Amino acid sequence: MRSIKCLMAAAAFSVLAAGTAQAEDKGVAVDCADLDMAIKAPDFEVTCKDYSSVVSTSSLGRLHAELLTAVSEKQGQVIGIWDIRTLGNTYLQKGGLEGDIRSFFSDEELSEWHSAEPVAGFELAHYANRQSGGNEEECIAFRRQMTRRSGGGVSGFARMVLGFGCTVNSRDALIETLKQIDAPGG
Repeated sequence: MRSIKCLMAAAAFSVLAAGTAQAEDKGVAVDCADLDMAIKAPDFEVTCKDYSSVVSTSSLGRLHAELLTAVSEKQGQVIGIWDIRTLGNTYLQKGGLEGDIRSFFSDEELSEWHSAEPVAGFELAHYANRQSGGNEEECIAFRRQMTRRSGGGVSGFARMVLGFGCTVNSRDALIETLKQIDAPGG
């Protein structure tokens, strides 16, 4: 099972994909109660960081990016969820779920990727994560895109909730945990 520090290091790359952060320690620890998302499942250690101050801004707008991580040793699960929203006259480009996971969680190995039926209002995919030196994990990727924006021949969204979850146990139990995530758009 991955540690929170390992998860945060992997997830910190996502800020590079969205802006200009240099390392995981650029995020600011925040009270998870202040976020628009929460995990209601028991037995999880939850931490939250706000990366908004390290993401580049422009005269057109800025990006607000918060990361919730949840680890349950008891359930053998790890979950990482980004809440990313644009403020001002900017947008997140429309893309595929697999591409977003590759960009925002670059350390994830996405073997055996396949789309699945939506769950709890999330677009869903299954994959296996076979990282060297660790256990094979059964994983899910999930996403909600909200507030469509378009103009100038391009389209996108003003907000996206994007995450992954992995377990060394049952993927079905992980999907039950997904159903207990309270996030925008649900």
